[in-house]
Amino acid sequence: MNLIQKFKKSDKYTKYSIYIIILFSLIVLSLASIYHISGDGCWHIQSSKFIAQNHKFPLFEPLGRDEPFWSPPLYHIIVAVVYYFFSIFNHNAANFAIKFVSPTFGILTLIFSFLVIRKLANSKIAFYSAIFLAFTPIFIDYSVLSYLESTMMFFVILSIYFLINGKIALSGISVGLSALTKYNGFFIVPVLLFILYKKYENKKLFLKKSLILIVLLLLVASPWLIRNWALLGNPVWPFVNFVFHGLEYQSYSQANFQILISKGLYISTYLGTFGVPDGNYHVFSLAKIPYFNILIFLWLLGTIIFVIPLIIGCFRFNNHKSKNYDIGKILLIWNLPYLILFITYAANVGPLISRIVILVFPALAILWAFGLDYLNKGNFGKLFSIVLVFVVIGLVSSEYIKIDIAVDYWNRYNPDFDWVKSNTSPTSVFAVNGQCIPYNIERTSLYVTEENLNKADYVWANQDFLLDRKSILNNSELKLIQSQNLNRVYSNKDTGTSIYSTRRT
Repeated sequence: MNLIQKFKKSDKYTKYSIYIIILFSLIVLSLASIYHISGDGCWHIQSSKFIAQNHKFPLFEPLGRDEPFWSPPLYHIIVAVVYYFFSIFNHNAANFAIKFVSPTFGILTLIFSFLVIRKLANSKIAFYSAIFLAFTPIFIDYSVLSYLESTMMFFVILSIYFLINGKIALSGISVGLSALTKYNGFFIVPVLLFILYKKYENKKLFLKKSLILIVLLLLVASPWLIRNWALLGNPVWPFVNFVFHGLEYQSYSQANFQILISKGLYISTYLGTFGVPDGNYHVFSLAKIPYFNILIFLWLLGTIIFVIPLIIGCFRFNNHKSKNYDIGKILLIWNLPYLILFITYAANVGPLISRIVILVFPALAILWAFGLDYLNKGNFGKLFSIVLVFVVIGLVSSEYIKIDIAVDYWNRYNPDFDWVKSNTSPTSVFAVNGQCIPYNIERTSLYVTEENLNKADYVWANQDFLLDRKSILNNSELKLIQSQNLNRVYSNKDTGTSIYSTRRT
C-alpha cells in the first residue's frame, strides 16, 4: 500500500494531523531560510565548523566563549557533516545548509510525537497535541534556531516511540543519543522505566529489559562523560560543579535557591515559552513598530487564551482511559524530573531557562489536548475554536515579525563584518568578547585581557552592540584598551563600531 492509499484510509484526525505537520514544516523551513544565527547558536556553529575543518573536537580553542568546549557533541557532529558536504559547492551554500539541521529535527519531532501520543491515547488527542506543539512559539523557535534542543527532543521522542513498540535496544540507543546531544536527555529515563514496568509486570523480565535499556544508554553516552571527567574534572561540566569540584573556569559552582521565590523567574519562563528570547522582556525595547503597546497587549491576551486548554487539561486528564497505558501516571512521571531540573537549573544558573525544560512540552501537549477536547464538547466549543485559530495566526505572525526585526538589526552591522573579511587576513586574531561577533567576522577571537591584547592583531569595540551584550566592554576592559594607545583602523558612526590594530603608534 503506497502513502496516498494509506492517507486515504486514515481516520480524519490523522489526516488533520498530517495537514498540521505540513503547515508546521512550511513555517519552520521558511523561518530558517531568513533567520540570522545568533545567541548560543554562534558558539555551536563555530564549534561545528572547527570539527568539520580539523576533524577533531575542540577543547580550549577560542571559538567565541571564554570556556572549554564541553557540550555533548552529537548536534555539532551532524552540523559538521552537513557543513563539510556543502562546502564542496561553496562557502555560502554550506552556511545556508546548516541552518536547516534544526528544522529537520523539529519536523521529525512533531511527526513522532503524534505517533507516540496516538499510541498512548488516540488519534484525536494526538491531533490536538500536534496543534499545541506546532504553534507554541518555543517549539517553533527551537525548530528554527541553531541550538541543540530540536535534535535532543527528536531522540527523546524516538526512544519513547521505540519503547512502546517493543524495541528496547533501539530505545536505549535513542535515549543515549539524546544525552549525547544535551544532558537533559537523561531526565526522560524515569518515563521509559515506568512504561517498561507497565509493559512487563513480571519482575525478572522488567529488570532484564531495564538493564538492556540502561546499559545501551550508558554505552552511547558515557564516552563523552568520561572525556569531560578526564579533561575537566566533572562529567557534566560546567553544571553542579560544587559537587564534582572540577575545573574552576566559568562553571556554575554555587546554588541560590532564593531565586525560586522570585516572580521574575516565572515571568521569564512564561515569556520564553511564548517566544521572547530567553524570556528577557528587555528585548521589547529593540522593537520599533507602530502601535507596539496595543500589539503587546493583544499578544499577551492571545497567550492567555492559548493556555486555557492546558489549565483545564490539568484537571481533566484522568477522565481519559487507555487500554495499555496509565496516561495520568506517565504524565506525572514525565513532568516531575523536569520540575526538579527546573529548580536545580534556576538555582544553579539563573532565571532564563524556558528551553531547559522543553522536553516536557510533549507531555504538556497531551494535557492541552485533553483540555481542548473538553472545551469542544461544551456549548462554547466552536466559538473557542474560532478564537483559537486567530490566536494561532497571531502567535505565528509574531514569530515572523520577531525574526524579521532580528535580521534587520544584524544586517545593520554587515558593513562592519564585511570590512573585517575584506581587509584582514583569515588568520588574524581579534580581541573581542562574546560569541556572535567572532562567528560573523569569521576570525579567531580572544576575550579582552591584557595578556590577550599581546596575542591579538585587532581589537573590536562597540559599546552599543545589544545583539550580544557580552561583547560590550566593562569599565576595566575599556580603560585597558584606551591605555594601549592603539591605532584605530576602522570606524562606523552609524553602528558605533571601532576596530583597532594592536600595532602601537
